[in-house]
Amino acid sequence: MTTPVTPAALQARYTHTVRRRSLLLVILVVCAVAAFVADLVVGSGTLTFGQAIRGLLQPDSVDASTRVILWELRMPMTLMAVLAGTSLSLAGLMMQTVLDNPLAEPFTLGLSSAAGFGASLALAFNVSISQALPGVSTDLIITANAFLFSLLTVGIILLMSRGSIGLQAITLLGIAVHFVFSSLLGLIQYVASADQLQSIVFWLMGSLLHATWTKVTLCAVIAAVALPIVLAQAWALTALRSFGEQAVVFGVPVKRVRTVMLVLAAMLAGAVTSVVGIIGFVGLVAPHVARLLVGEDQRFTIAVTVACGVIFVTLASLASKLIVPGAVLPIGMMTSLIGLPFFIILILRDRRLTSR
Repeated sequence: MTTPVTPAALQARYTHTVRRRSLLLVILVVCAVAAFVADLVVGSGTLTFGQAIRGLLQPDSVDASTRVILWELRMPMTLMAVLAGTSLSLAGLMMQTVLDNPLAEPFTLGLSSAAGFGASLALAFNVSISQALPGVSTDLIITANAFLFSLLTVGIILLMSRGSIGLQAITLLGIAVHFVFSSLLGLIQYVASADQLQSIVFWLMGSLLHATWTKVTLCAVIAAVALPIVLAQAWALTALRSFGEQAVVFGVPVKRVRTVMLVLAAMLAGAVTSVVGIIGFVGLVAPHVARLLVGEDQRFTIAVTVACGVIFVTLASLASKLIVPGAVLPIGMMTSLIGLPFFIILILRDRRLTSR
């Protein structure tokens, strides 16, 4: 005969779980801050560790060249790494949650390929808007093209999925859109000149070298708008993740939440991709790690996902500077090299757990 669980025991178990998850979140935040500082003090220039820390804490105590290296070259790149980790991991979590698909993320749903196609249009054909608007630089046109095409992708998916279409069909629509833009991107690469092709390939590999304070501000504003909205919907996302379409019984407006989350995910992923190019596996790895650590309570899953994404991208940025001395490797290459084996380990681990 099993002993009944008393309300006091349930309350104690819940309190213990909340404390453990809160402590874990604090540890991850500390690790993210440490990774941020490490990425900032390592980079271009001949600064020593002491000079970098002094220039960070007391900018007026260092010379002008040190301030330029630290605040104009390294800081935008490091902040963009933080924003890339935040935005891509959060976008992946929202897509996986509202579509009930563990493989859903900006790349698999076509956002990355659409952004790549938009950027390639500007790189290969030198979009004529630069002539109509003399104050707009080609670099900003590339960013705008990539961002708008990523938003267009979600608009197409949402428009085609109106009605009673299932979640799997929405995912398949995203995959179909991905292949369409990938084919168009291949066509542009085929007709591009050698110099244009080199620029396109370099952009597609992803690089934090594209980061500027203007672009950092753009991504930061979008992240600052999206994150509070997602956190405010934590309960609804938890119900949606646990009960699917049946979450409507608990008062969750399922269709509205799904639409809002997909649009926000497109804005987050589109903004980052339009600035730094395609960065893979962040939207896949970070949410899965977060779920392994804290489960499906979105109050904690959202925050832990963001922390894991920041750690992942900043460490990848750090590795891109250290592997080849004097050179900065593409960040997209590093996230793929680090994320692929790690993701395979996660899949195998889940398979062992589910086979018990």
